[in-house]
Amino acid sequence: MNPQFSSGELHRRRLAVLDIAEGKGCAGVLGFGENKSGVAVTYLTEWPVTRGAIFLLTQSELHLWVSFPNHVPAAKRRAQVDSVRDIAGDYLNQLFLPFSSGDSVGTLGPVPTPVRHFASERGVILVALDKEHAEQRLIKSGEEIHALELGARASDIGARALIDACRVGASDWDLLAAAKGAYTAAGALDHICYISITDMADPDRDVPSQFPEGRVISPTSMITFELSAAAVPEYPGQILRTIVMSDPSEAVRDLSQLAEECKQKIKAAIKPGVTATELIEISGMIEQLGYTTTDDLFHGFGMGYLEPIATSVSRVPVHAPTMTLEEGMAIVVQPNVTTLDHKLGVQTGELIIVELAGARDLHSLPTGLVRI
Repeated sequence: MNPQFSSGELHRRRLAVLDIAEGKGCAGVLGFGENKSGVAVTYLTEWPVTRGAIFLLTQSELHLWVSFPNHVPAAKRRAQVDSVRDIAGDYLNQLFLPFSSGDSVGTLGPVPTPVRHFASERGVILVALDKEHAEQRLIKSGEEIHALELGARASDIGARALIDACRVGASDWDLLAAAKGAYTAAGALDHICYISITDMADPDRDVPSQFPEGRVISPTSMITFELSAAAVPEYPGQILRTIVMSDPSEAVRDLSQLAEECKQKIKAAIKPGVTATELIEISGMIEQLGYTTTDDLFHGFGMGYLEPIATSVSRVPVHAPTMTLEEGMAIVVQPNVTTLDHKLGVQTGELIIVELAGARDLHSLPTGLVRI
């Protein structure tokens, strides 16, 4: 694993971003990222942001600045740009060299304060393009779908290893190490791995934790996880499952059966032309049976956390997008059904692609409650 996108794919993306900028009267685009966050930088340069990262894109050039000097060599090897430089010295002068007072320049990502001040001093007007760019990333190209397929494969490898590591006495740290070790050995990259361990007889949590808490598996434990690994930065799969170490309690069985039924009905309804509203209506079965949710019902994915981001009607805060699905969208369907007191909840879900024939699963791990 670890493929890169073709020059033609990157050229397509850059032209599309420049079209957005031109439509806003902008002479070019500046993009920003920091501390492993900044999808626009990765999307247009192929550099997975480490610390600071800035790019300058115009009709004739694309330059990348990164922090620190020891990050520059790797960026030069990986990024498909005209030059890579260190964010140091007179980088602000270099960054604004193509622009004059009165010019408008598009921005992607949070603009650092020094850049904002420098633009103001130069009389350059900064125009945010994030909303339009996020909309542009909703529909995936063939190369992007292939990258997501690889991410799903890597995520399944990690999920299987996590499940195999579930034994009495193992901690959430052990499960995390097993998952990460497995997909790393397969050549994949971290994205997220959230884990929860609770007791079915006395549950106290309804969604996985973003960090290990030192919890240890007992004979009556229930484990839930949400795992994403990627072969290509920002193109991970996403798989969610619930594991029980013994026969499920009646409450766990009921929650799991409802979550599976809801998930399958939503996936069966997915196709181009269907609205997010129609999919949300399916989830009414959760409230009808006296339950609710904590996590999203479904959300767009791949090069960002994207629309449609939807929740069941009782979730607070509620997200109820009305947009229409299109071919090429990537969506994680994940109804996290919980008790009203939020002390118990199950996880089930996976990444799908919207195709003309309907939803195509990218994951191969069997669905349903996992019994160890």
